[in-house]
Amino acid sequence: MNSFQVLWSRVQYLLSLVAVIGVLVYLVQHSHTPSIAISTDAGREMAVHVVGSKQIVIVPDSPLAKKLQVAKVETTEISTPLVVVTGVVAASLRPGNGKGNDYWQFNSSALLTAYTDWQIAVTETAFLEQQLIDTKQLAEAQTEAAQKLVERMQRLVNVGTDTEKDLAEAQSQLVQAQIQGRKDVHEAQAAIRVAQKTETVLARQLEQEGLEPQMLVSSGHDTDIIVADVPESWVRQIAVGQSCEAKFLSLPNQEFVGNVHAIVPVLSSERRSLRVLISLQDPDDKLRPGMFAEIGLGTDPRKALLVPSAAIIHIGRTDYILVQENNEAWRVAEVKVGETRNDAVEILDGLQNGDSVAGRGAILLKPTMMKSLQMKETKNN
Repeated sequence: MNSFQVLWSRVQYLLSLVAVIGVLVYLVQHSHTPSIAISTDAGREMAVHVVGSKQIVIVPDSPLAKKLQVAKVETTEISTPLVVVTGVVAASLRPGNGKGNDYWQFNSSALLTAYTDWQIAVTETAFLEQQLIDTKQLAEAQTEAAQKLVERMQRLVNVGTDTEKDLAEAQSQLVQAQIQGRKDVHEAQAAIRVAQKTETVLARQLEQEGLEPQMLVSSGHDTDIIVADVPESWVRQIAVGQSCEAKFLSLPNQEFVGNVHAIVPVLSSERRSLRVLISLQDPDDKLRPGMFAEIGLGTDPRKALLVPSAAIIHIGRTDYILVQENNEAWRVAEVKVGETRNDAVEILDGLQNGDSVAGRGAILLKPTMMKSLQMKETKNN
């Protein structure tokens, strides 16, 4: 590098340095330090404070109180579902070629196998039960014939036309008929017990696959069976016979009605849910095994308590609502919630008709509500 290049580099450096210094001087002369507003919770602490376990006070007419929208809880008659779950068509009773020839279609080969095996066992049991009836009738007839022979031989011996030996042979035949009859009846009864045990085992296998055997027997024409898993926490809201409605992804503009036919009594340890069997009517034969549906359970008209969605405060795994007790006192109430309906939530437990609750703005009080709940925990410890 020659001397000219070195000199030029130094000049560029000095010019850059002067420019930077000039900019800094300008900023210092034409700037001012803005005021910084430091946000504190002092105002909020004065407006609301904890006075006991699940008890808080909100100062009336304070800025915080003015942000709260107070709503009165009123009983309303609704028919919207208690619980909405997803399900699948597990079985569909399809029309056969003639009357009485309807047949079941299933959404899995395992169900088909279980159902076929169970049907065979049912048929076998019915056959053996009829065999037992016939066996008893035959044994009774044979015993009765042998008894009549003995009576006739006894009369002949009395008049001297037959010998004692002939009477003894007739009596021996009577005993043999009685013994053989009891044996045949016992064997027929034993065969029925084995068949019934097999039928029971296969029925349980069918239940484990998701269907109730009796439901398949009693279902009428155009019936479809929907299988849905209901979370354990919602089970107490479901009852056999409850009305329901179903909408299918493949039939978005059509709604099917039905009812809860059975609740399988075994809780799934993996999903913590109970399996619910729902019977739907499909007169137009549009449903097919394997179709998925959104099912609203519990659509019977009922009285319900509705509160604004904003009133529900989630703390941990529990839902709470602020209930107004007087002008400034509020109670933190634990509630059991149902389904959300537009901007309202159904309250299943924890509130009474006529209660006043904090709606919009209640979320601002969540830290204070948590403190009131912690006070209870500290007291218990």
